[in-house]
Amino acid sequence: MADEMSIRVAIEDTMPTLTVSEKRAATVLLARYPMVGLESITGFAKAAEVSTATIQRLVVKLGCASYPEFRQRLRSELADRDNNPLTLFRDDVSEKPLAAFRDSLVGALTKTLDSIVPSEIAAVVDLLADRKRRVYIAAGTFTYPLAEHLDFHLRKMRPGTTLLPQDTPRRADALLDIRKGDILVVFDVRRYQPDTLLTAELAAERGATIVLLTDPWMSDIARMATHVFRCHVEATTPWDTLVAMASVVELIAASVDRQTWPTLKERLEKLDSLRHATFVPDWHQ
Repeated sequence: MADEMSIRVAIEDTMPTLTVSEKRAATVLLARYPMVGLESITGFAKAAEVSTATIQRLVVKLGCASYPEFRQRLRSELADRDNNPLTLFRDDVSEKPLAAFRDSLVGALTKTLDSIVPSEIAAVVDLLADRKRRVYIAAGTFTYPLAEHLDFHLRKMRPGTTLLPQDTPRRADALLDIRKGDILVVFDVRRYQPDTLLTAELAAERGATIVLLTDPWMSDIARMATHVFRCHVEATTPWDTLVAMASVVELIAASVDRQTWPTLKERLEKLDSLRHATFVPDWHQ
């Protein structure tokens, strides 16, 4: 299932080619993903207010030979979304574990970077380079180091960058200041944290533009995100890898650096001077 396109991604890719009634059914599926697709074909058609023939045409366009195959794909996605170190397969028989691990990381990295549309990166960089917009960064427990990594770069490149804390009371304090036009960059991978979803929902309600970094099965935050980057996380170990997602973080940071260099250079020079001015030797050594 890891290398198979998810139904949600297939919908997004095929949406421009769908008929009006097929788009209605696809929109209902996205809004109630994936549960409405697990109903009978009659139940799905009734929920979308279209014919069963429309549902049949839709599932074929999504790459499924039949409605039963379509439902099986959705069930497999649900199983994959819920996988964790307790349920993922442990392979103890590999004769070359290091080579297999290396190949899995290279594969995740390659598939992730190959899937990125240059115009999508450019649009996100334009947002992050705009100093009139404030930037907020949020993540779940597993992905928080990547949020810190992005914050490390962006707060040197521009003012108005806030890493949202993990504890929800302090996060609420920061959310209070989000306004229309601000940006929330959010990391969310399986098993998706409810508090991360709620944070994105509250930011979207306040008018923020949502940039999401997620996995192939896609966080529910995708339905409110303007920009979504799907990063492969599977490796040969039962622990998901963040190597590919880290590469997207560094791609974004490098692109912001390149676009803002004329003003960034002066900012970094001032930062360097401040560091020298505030340096205090450790007299205990």
